[in-house]
Amino acid sequence: MSKYKDKFDKMANAPVKKLITTLAIPTILTMLVSAVYNMADSFYVGKIDTTSVAAIGVVFSIMTLLQAIGFTLGNGSGIFISTLLGQRKKDEAAKYASVAFFTAFAFGVLLSVIGIFFSRQISVLLGATKTTVSAASGYLKYILLGSPFILCSFVMNNQLRYQGSAIYSMIGIVSGSILNIVIDPLFIFTFKLGVEGAAIATILSQFVGFCLLLFGTFRGENIRISIKSFKPTKRIVKNILTNGLPSLSRQGVQTVATVSLNHASAAYGDSAVAAMSIFNRIMFLGLAIVIGFGQGFQPVCSFNNGAKKYNRVVQGYKFTAIITTCIITVLSVAGYIFAPQLVSIFRDDKEVIELGVKALRSQCIVMPVVGFCTSSNMMMQSLQFSGKATVLALARQGIFYVPLVLLLPLALQINGLTLAQPISDILTFILTIIIVAPQIKVLRKKAAKS
Repeated sequence: MSKYKDKFDKMANAPVKKLITTLAIPTILTMLVSAVYNMADSFYVGKIDTTSVAAIGVVFSIMTLLQAIGFTLGNGSGIFISTLLGQRKKDEAAKYASVAFFTAFAFGVLLSVIGIFFSRQISVLLGATKTTVSAASGYLKYILLGSPFILCSFVMNNQLRYQGSAIYSMIGIVSGSILNIVIDPLFIFTFKLGVEGAAIATILSQFVGFCLLLFGTFRGENIRISIKSFKPTKRIVKNILTNGLPSLSRQGVQTVATVSLNHASAAYGDSAVAAMSIFNRIMFLGLAIVIGFGQGFQPVCSFNNGAKKYNRVVQGYKFTAIITTCIITVLSVAGYIFAPQLVSIFRDDKEVIELGVKALRSQCIVMPVVGFCTSSNMMMQSLQFSGKATVLALARQGIFYVPLVLLLPLALQINGLTLAQPISDILTFILTIIIVAPQIKVLRKKAAKS
C-alpha cells in the first residue's frame, strides 16, 4: 500500500529523484516501443525495395506533423491540468482535458477528408519524386484517414502523463505499437498490400491504442473526458495554445526539417532519401529515451511550480539534465561503433549503408549535448515560459538545421547532408545555455525563499 494518502501528497512530497524515475520509466518504455514501431514500417518495407523505403520516409514528415498537433493540445492542456491539480482545482482541470480532446478529434476528421482527395498532391509537396509518389500517396491516404484517433491518442497520452499516471499512458501506446509490429507483415506480405498494407496496419493499431487510452482516463483519480466539460472559452483555448506552442514548434519544425531533408536528398537519388530516412529513425530511438525521461520530469516540474515548491523544481531539473546526458552519451558510443550493423538492418544496399553510417557517426559525436538541451526546453515549457521555450524548440530542427541542410550540400555536396544536424546541435547547445542560465538563477532564489 502506498504511504501517500493521494496523488497530490505523492507529487508534492515524494523524493524528487525517485518520483521522476518512477514517472519516467513507463514513459521511456512508451517512447522506445513507439520508436521501434516507427522503425517497423521501414524494416518490413525495406524487404520490398529501396524506392518503397524512400516513399514512407517522405510521408514520415506527416507523422511528425500529427504528433506536433497532438502534442500541442496534449502538452498545452497537460501543463495546466498538472498546475491546477497542484492548486486542487480538479473541475477546472477537467475543462482543459475535454477541450483539448474534442478539438483534436474535430481536426483529425478534417485531415481525413483532405487525405481522401489530395494525398497525391500532398506527397509531391513533401518531396516525393516520380518514382516514389505512387507508393507515398497510397501510404499517406490511409495515415490521414486514421488521424482522428492518432491525434486523440497523443492528447490523452500527454494528459495522463501530466496527471502522474504514466502507467496508463504506457499501456495504451505500447499495446497499439506492439500490435502494429505484429500485424505489419500480415498486411504487407500475406495480404500483398505492400506499402499501403503498412499504413493500414498502423491506423488499426492506433485505433486499439486510442481505445485503451480512453479507458485509462476513467481509471483511478484520473480526470474523466466528458462532453459536459467541453467548454471552450477564449481563455482556455488561448492557454492551451500558448503553452502548447513550444510543442508545436518542436514537432512542427521537425516536419519542415524532414521535408527540407527530403528535397535536399532527392538530388542524390532514392538511395540518399532512403539512407537519411533510416538515419532519422535510428536517431529517434536514442532520442526516445532522453525525451521519455524529460517527460517524466515535466509533471513534477509543473505540479510543484503550481504548489510553489521551487526547490523541488530545481532539484528535478538538475537530476534530469545529468541523467539524460549520461544516457545519451552511452548510446552515442554504441551507435558510433555499431553504425554499419544498425543501418543494414533496414536496407542491405551498399549506397544506403555508406551514407547512413556517415550520417549516424557524425551525429553520435555531438549527441551528448542533446540531453541538456532537451531537459532545459521541457523545464521552460513546464514553467510556462512559452516564448523562450518556443525559441529553444525551434532552434535544433528549424532556426539552425533547415538553413544548414539546404545550404551545406551546395558547398560540400552529399557530405553536407550528414553534417547539418551535428552542427545544428552544437549551435542549439550554446543558445540553450544563454537562455536558460538566467532562469535557473531566478528559480534558485525562489527556492531559497520558499
